[in-house]
Amino acid sequence: MAAEIISSILDGPKGVYLVVDATDMKAAFQEFLRITREAEDEQRAYDDELATVTREEACKIFNRSYSTLLRWEKDGYLVPVKIGKTPLYKMSDIKDVLNQKFGNS
Repeated sequence: MAAEIISSILDGPKGVYLVVDATDMKAAFQEFLRITREAEDEQRAYDDELATVTREEACKIFNRSYSTLLRWEKDGYLVPVKIGKTPLYKMSDIKDVLNQKFGNS
């Protein structure tokens, strides 16, 4: 709503002056921060979905052996995506397993 009002003022006749008090500035700044944080959260979620790690890196993240990751794959617990013959684990899947197995939030 406020963005539309500001746009209409900016697109309107020249020489229009606005009087804004501290409360209005605070509200506008808080709205700007909210929108910015939402955009950052969406970007982080998108990045996490695309980010991948190798099997060796996944072993280090979980502090588990290679054979444990193979067993998890066989059990369908943590299944890698394959790029050619290379198995890669999505960071979003790793975070899900960490949250389930170790109670991290």
